[in-house]
Amino acid sequence: MNISSITDIPRNVSLGEKDTFGIEPFENGLTKFIEHTNTPITIALQGEWGSGKTSLMNSLNENLSDDGKLEYHSVWLNTWEYALMKDASTTLIDIITKLIDEVTKIANVNKEKKNQLLMNVKKIGFSVLKVASSVNSITSSAMEEVEKSMNQEQNVTISQIRNELETIIKDCVNEHNKKGFIFFIDDLDRIDPPVAVQLLELLKNIFTLKKCVFILAIDYDVVIKGLEPKFGKLSEQNEREFRSFFDKIIQVPFSMPVSSYVIDTFLKESLISINYISEENASNEKLIANFSEISNLSVGTNPRALKRLMNSLSLISCINSAKGSKQETDQLNEELELLVNFALVSIQIAYPPVYRLLSLHSAFDKWNENIALQMNLKQLDEQSINKLNKSEEFDEEWEKVLFRLCENDHYLKKRALSISRLLNTLKTAITEQGEDVEDTIGSIISLSSVTNLEAFDQPVIDYHRGSFLKHLRNLLIPQLKNQLPEIADLIKTQGKRVQSNAFIKFTKNDWAHYIKLHSHPHEGGVRLILVSDKWMAHSKNHNSVADAIKEVGFEKELRELESDYNNFIENHQGYASTNFLDQVVTREGHFVVEIYSYLTLPNIDAFYQEATVKRTSAVIADMYRFLVRMQKLKEKIWEVYQKN
Repeated sequence: MNISSITDIPRNVSLGEKDTFGIEPFENGLTKFIEHTNTPITIALQGEWGSGKTSLMNSLNENLSDDGKLEYHSVWLNTWEYALMKDASTTLIDIITKLIDEVTKIANVNKEKKNQLLMNVKKIGFSVLKVASSVNSITSSAMEEVEKSMNQEQNVTISQIRNELETIIKDCVNEHNKKGFIFFIDDLDRIDPPVAVQLLELLKNIFTLKKCVFILAIDYDVVIKGLEPKFGKLSEQNEREFRSFFDKIIQVPFSMPVSSYVIDTFLKESLISINYISEENASNEKLIANFSEISNLSVGTNPRALKRLMNSLSLISCINSAKGSKQETDQLNEELELLVNFALVSIQIAYPPVYRLLSLHSAFDKWNENIALQMNLKQLDEQSINKLNKSEEFDEEWEKVLFRLCENDHYLKKRALSISRLLNTLKTAITEQGEDVEDTIGSIISLSSVTNLEAFDQPVIDYHRGSFLKHLRNLLIPQLKNQLPEIADLIKTQGKRVQSNAFIKFTKNDWAHYIKLHSHPHEGGVRLILVSDKWMAHSKNHNSVADAIKEVGFEKELRELESDYNNFIENHQGYASTNFLDQVVTREGHFVVEIYSYLTLPNIDAFYQEATVKRTSAVIADMYRFLVRMQKLKEKIWEVYQKN
């Protein structure tokens, strides 16, 4: 039966829940190790948020204490439950008290003896534990004296508690013919790091007992943060002190093997269960492999992040289904649409700045210096450019823009290589189907906007880009025929589909003189972009198009064209653009000069107003006239090339 979401709760082996990440060999190995270990021993399950530590502990608990073997007495403690709305000292006292209470309950200790043991804990609680919890606020000059007095009191009181516990545990194990007690301490990385560190020290001092196995779920980064008040910020100079503390507490560190998780099965089963793909889609091994690769390059193999991705995809599908109308992507290959949407939601979750740039400029394979300027990206020096040119992932112009975007963000900087590979995977998948990157991304990205989460974002207007552009083009063409009567018969639509772009041509042949209409949400409104280009000159051995045209003797003509174009921008109030030669790209050994203008209005209806349609058609007509002049200059340049 299909469901709408994937729950984010740890796997429970006792309920028969399957291992969908291929972690069973690691579970079995840890189980075998614990079955034959000497005690006391402390094992740390290390891993980031959502990496599956609790699920692994559930499995170990089932294997070692809850199945038919019943080799260990099991004690499970969720530390965060004792930290909510409590100060540090109370948290520490309550956790230690709970552990001792569970041990005495299993050992069937008489009430009087149990109460006396718990009373001893409380006695040291208001001295040692309270001092320990407040030690972070003590000045460095007083630190040593406090620690000295604290240790002296611990040596007496804590030793008494340890001896009593050791006797209780020994008698209980012998009576029930068990190997010992196994303590599962979960969610240490959800409590305040200094408190987590103090708890580790107390566990070390009180529970380092024969017949005891401690399994702790904790991220090493939490230990580092918890020790900063004592050692300062982690650096190369003090790294050994941090590590020594951890090694003193933990005998066996086990890093969650997220990089080894086999996620294909999880992805396939989850995507089917939320009705994102069909059984037929799931049988396409290449499609599933692409899902897996995109996931690895974005959200990774962290189970919690993957479940969030599944739930976002499900929500998007539910909303689009509820709209009750076909989307503008209907003419796309179904599996390509599924893959691209999957990739965009993955990017949205993992790399919000990249997603935001894609939402503004969907033609990522054409990102250029103008895009970099709009994003205020730092220029690359010559050495960096030369280095990137030798890298397969950053040798193209758009990839260098991506690299510069990543340099602005500490996390993106570390993941730049993965982001480049992800976008290249996406580009390959789109172009192999004969589709255009801009059209495909532009038509699908609006589907994922409902799950976008970005601080201080203005509301995004939801509108059907294909329908908007098609209707606007139909309004513009009659106006253009009136403004350009000499070519009225040639002004027609170009291309069969309208997704995120609509084309108007002004010649019999496609792509000779054309204007592309493009649109995207912008700052709470809708932006319409009018763009075209001309291949002007060879780029070989030239730093700029101006240098290339100057070499063949047409610098004067270029400057006249540039001056007139800049005047044209000023004459069309409301529409904006860059200067004439600010938008130049290099393609296949040629300089391509792009011209474009854009207008932002509150909604799509504002573009349908008669006055706006006339104003827009006047801009397009002038852009066409410039294309004609650019073509004449290009022909002169090519004549020189042919002679030479």
